Amino acid sequence: MHTPFGIAMAMTLLLCATAPRAEEKPFACPEVPSPVIAVSFGSRYTDDSKTRSDIDETSNADVDKALQPVEKFIGELMKMANTALVNADANRASCVLDWLDQWAAAGALTNLETANVELAIPARYAGIAIALLQAETVGALDPVKRARVVDWLSDAGADMRAFFDTEAPRNASRNNLRAWAGLASAAIGRLDGDAASLDWARESFELVACQAAPDGSLPLEMNRADKALNYQLHATAPLVVTADLLKATGYDGYAACDGNLARIAGFSLAALADPSIVQKINGVEQTFQTGKQEVEPFMLAWVEPLLRHQPDPALDELVDGLRPLGHAKLGGNLTRIGDWISRLPAVSG
Repeated sequence: MHTPFGIAMAMTLLLCATAPRAEEKPFACPEVPSPVIAVSFGSRYTDDSKTRSDIDETSNADVDKALQPVEKFIGELMKMANTALVNADANRASCVLDWLDQWAAAGALTNLETANVELAIPARYAGIAIALLQAETVGALDPVKRARVVDWLSDAGADMRAFFDTEAPRNASRNNLRAWAGLASAAIGRLDGDAASLDWARESFELVACQAAPDGSLPLEMNRADKALNYQLHATAPLVVTADLLKATGYDGYAACDGNLARIAGFSLAALADPSIVQKINGVEQTFQTGKQEVEPFMLAWVEPLLRHQPDPALDELVDGLRPLGHAKLGGNLTRIGDWISRLPAVSG
């Protein structure tokens, strides 16, 4: 026999289950964060750090502070682009363009005051360009605004290429920083169809990937003392996504350099499982061994596109506990958005 309380509870649950849900408020494009025109900071490392691995805590904090508004902008922009992409939401896609248009009109990120900024900003260009690629995958965008944004990114890309070709320090022009610049050039090239952007992206990819040792380790990253594995991972990420972006141009990044990309990725994963692999190469305990770092999802966001190219049930299961895997400068939540790059139009170059 049901008690009055039991009947009341049942009725309440029934009413909750059948009551119409409140309508969601229509999306309203949020206010655009203030454009960041000039960026200035020095090195994260101490002046006497020959391996570029000894952090100067004060300088490191200054770098983070200088980049914080840019990082926040890209993070929010990418979340919006991801949602637009997954839900085919034209309003959010238009908002992505509106945000970028205001930054482009203001000449954002064009006053790069130090060489360290010139080295760091390409990863941010990559995130911005990828956000626009995702937005326009949803549908046609305002052509005037799009042209203004693409011109802004194309000019920034040309300056970036010139810097890396003529001014960047020798190691920086060939290590993970060059890989991120290559990703930016690939993303911008997919937007503007410029052969120079796409060619430079391919050249950058091979410049970094072809250096790999037979085991997949990257020599310039292995020279970074206790942060060698950290920088190996930091180089692997843009290489994998660049290969995806360049595939539509007819370029096979996985076949380049005798298949080095798969070896680079394999070494990165093996070393995360056993960092002593890196220690045997450079003689230094890695931050993942000493407890200074732990594996975080963003470090393995590149595994999602890797798994699409090379399915591996064991690896899939291994990273499942870390999902969703996301990195704002690689395209946001790469678990959520799936193989979105294949939906972009083919390009020549």
